[in-house]
Amino acid sequence: MAQTNIISRERATYIAEEVTYGTLPMTSFPNTPTRVFPLGDGLILEGLAEEMLPVGDERVRRLDAIHPVHGLRIASKIGALKMLLKTTKAADQLDDGAALASLTPRIILRHALGSEAADEGDTISGTASTTTVVNVTDGTRFKKGTFILVEVNSEMEWAKITDISTNALTVAPALSAAPATAGKIVRNLYNYSPAETHAASLSVAQAFVNDSTAQVVAFGCYGDVSFDLPEYGKIPSMSLALTASAFTGPSAQMLTADSASDEMGPAFTWSPSVYLATSVARATRLVCEGATIDYANDWQMVRDPGATASNGQLTTVAAVVSTGGRPVAVKASIKLRFDSDYPTAFTQDTAYQMILVQKVGTGLTASFWIWELPIAQLVAQPKLTVIGDRLHMELMLEGIQDTAVTLGSPAETGTDLDFIKAPFRVAFG
Repeated sequence: MAQTNIISRERATYIAEEVTYGTLPMTSFPNTPTRVFPLGDGLILEGLAEEMLPVGDERVRRLDAIHPVHGLRIASKIGALKMLLKTTKAADQLDDGAALASLTPRIILRHALGSEAADEGDTISGTASTTTVVNVTDGTRFKKGTFILVEVNSEMEWAKITDISTNALTVAPALSAAPATAGKIVRNLYNYSPAETHAASLSVAQAFVNDSTAQVVAFGCYGDVSFDLPEYGKIPSMSLALTASAFTGPSAQMLTADSASDEMGPAFTWSPSVYLATSVARATRLVCEGATIDYANDWQMVRDPGATASNGQLTTVAAVVSTGGRPVAVKASIKLRFDSDYPTAFTQDTAYQMILVQKVGTGLTASFWIWELPIAQLVAQPKLTVIGDRLHMELMLEGIQDTAVTLGSPAETGTDLDFIKAPFRVAFG
């Protein structure tokens, strides 16, 4: 026995997007263990367990115990990977000529949603732009159904691309003014939407200071993402609740627990611009007292009797596939000031568009997070709730696929439809 005193919070946590299910990848981002800084003192991997299968055969003596059989390590519910939402550093923003940065939210959102659209940004061309048509020098850098930022009067304004004609980007809602001068910034964001075909898994690892043998790696992890967008002045976060199909350790795993710097910028307090309307207008915003958004994948195991993890352990799982979707993939709850129109809207099955925009900072390097339910349907009677001494309403919404983004001629197919028809979008940068 060689006992060690280990302070549990002095640890390093890593995540990686697996290339082969159940195998710890060791190539390059996002397919290599990448340091992540989760929130809280709880162990991410404390739920890992191996099944012990009871044996119920016949015995003469009532107290003649039977030793159970060691089973598999699949379906271990491990702790939620909870992350503070943070700003994107100016050096990692997708301006003209920028390269994609190795940002850990990309791994989480790629896994949870499936489709990522991210490319260098561009600049306004010499052709005159308007508040709804932005002319750039290279339209191939952009994608329908994604959010961009446009420089208007020395500030960055968000907009969604609803159509592309060569280098002309049609955007909505209308910008506050036309970007009049050639060379002004058009920044891409890291954009995410649910993928129609989605099979993905993660490896999650933890190493502790003072003892290199207290290291654990979970393979073939899969989960669902949720966003906790609190009252004004509090700090927003996102969580990825994970299940693992295999694990190894605690033992030496060649991981380090050295000090490291966060690749993201600082966290921020929640002070969003909230839009909920049948037709969103940039100047019309609502006061929000908190919101949550949950996206469910409904992962299903693809079984293979001979499948093994990278540590050689039999798992009988060759892959996990998301089967989520109908009847609903994304749900949102939002608390707004009392409005007698909401019960009527529920009765009449009114469809809204909901967009939450968090801008941090000012000027040309301001950082953004954006969430959109392009068609948000009220699915429950608006609930009266009290915040402080003021009456509010809590709305329950479900997302339906977008119909506002224009299909091309010939119409797009395959993965292009993931963003065009998305029922839910997330963007940051």
